[in-house]
Amino acid sequence: MEKRQNELESWVASMVRGDLGYTYIRLYADAPSWVRDLAVNRFGKGTVFLPAEQTRPRAA
Repeated sequence: MEKRQNELESWVASMVRGDLGYTYIRLYADAPSWVRDLAVNRFGKGTVFLPAEQTRPRAA
């Protein structure tokens, strides 16, 4: 499970915790569908996905 959590973090472009318990997440545009499910499981029903703007940068 910890491996999946680390993979989730690599797909998150930005994340902000809001005042009312919401977590606003912007994933990279090329994130697989399971990443959204994992984010909801981790942060709960107060997860709000913002539109993706770019693809994930390639590793050097």
